[in-house]
Amino acid sequence: MKRILLYHIWRISQIVLIGVIFGCAIPSMKATFEDGSISTFPEHYRKKAMEYERASDLYRSLQSWEIVRSFQTDDQEVAKKIKDLKVKLKTLADEHFNKGILHYKNNDVRASRNEFLLALQFNPEHKESLEYLKDKLAGEDFRMYEVKKGDTLKEIARKIYDDPQKEFLIAYFNDMGKDAKLIPETTLRLPVLESIPKKKVTDTKETQTYQTYFKEIPFDSKEILNKAQVYLKNKKYQEAISATETILQYDPTNRDALDLSEASYYQMAKLFVQQKRYQEALEIFNHLEPAYKDVKESLAFVKRKLAEEHYLRGIKYYTDEELDKAIKEWEATLALNPNHPKAKKDIENARGLLQRLKEIK
Repeated sequence: MKRILLYHIWRISQIVLIGVIFGCAIPSMKATFEDGSISTFPEHYRKKAMEYERASDLYRSLQSWEIVRSFQTDDQEVAKKIKDLKVKLKTLADEHFNKGILHYKNNDVRASRNEFLLALQFNPEHKESLEYLKDKLAGEDFRMYEVKKGDTLKEIARKIYDDPQKEFLIAYFNDMGKDAKLIPETTLRLPVLESIPKKKVTDTKETQTYQTYFKEIPFDSKEILNKAQVYLKNKKYQEAISATETILQYDPTNRDALDLSEASYYQMAKLFVQQKRYQEALEIFNHLEPAYKDVKESLAFVKRKLAEEHYLRGIKYYTDEELDKAIKEWEATLALNPNHPKAKKDIENARGLLQRLKEIK
């Protein structure tokens, strides 16, 4: 997606990104951060992490500690918490896998399947569980899905499992990467995921962890869009882009977010043109749709300006007798503006002079 490429070019700092994602995404935070300050973020998430851990919601606890660490990188307590939680999640995954093996040996297919799925809830990359589900329990518990135009693995997981994070299962069972481009009208094999019977789980905390693990952080996309529109109106283009990309990560076909993202990138590029930051403007215009507003004309204008900058630098190098550097600048000039009236001739002259100097030596 072009907007993802643009996002990587103009990604803002992690603090701003977290501020946009969580400052407007989670309703319970509104009162905490009304003053717009991020100074209370670490303490807020430290408390949330401990609350989640007390509720045995280990994955969300880990997420919260990771946010704390992004602000307090040298905090050894936080580093230890993260390490301990990762070990605990791995241990739980292994325990469920071992239970699954026992059920499998006793020919209890349903019970073993449930245990392997639980193992994946704690560790989505648990290789052994994936292999059992794919190769040894792949009987009739699959359904076929025909890919539709615009489908992504995340979107299919949302539609079929009501959980976009289960994209890894679809990818694994169809021998493809998570970023694979889906071709319309092809058929995918989707494992049928049954809910875990309550009588099979005796620990209510474990049940709660299973139900909450790997759920998206809840947010109101309309609220984020409204905030992005305010950012755009106030010429805070980076913040607007960050907000729209947050939505597009979960809903890549959201038309309002796509339109607002494109508008934000366009306005940012225009601002760079006004500031004569032509190289930065060029990188954005190159990834916008040529048919969008006056992108095609703006791109041509920026290329001419950049070509002239390279040409003038070449002149300076030439007068300083740095002929190799001058030639490189004029070649860059022609790459941007093949019809430049002087660059081609100047390159020929410089190369001729270099040759004569070599002959003299």
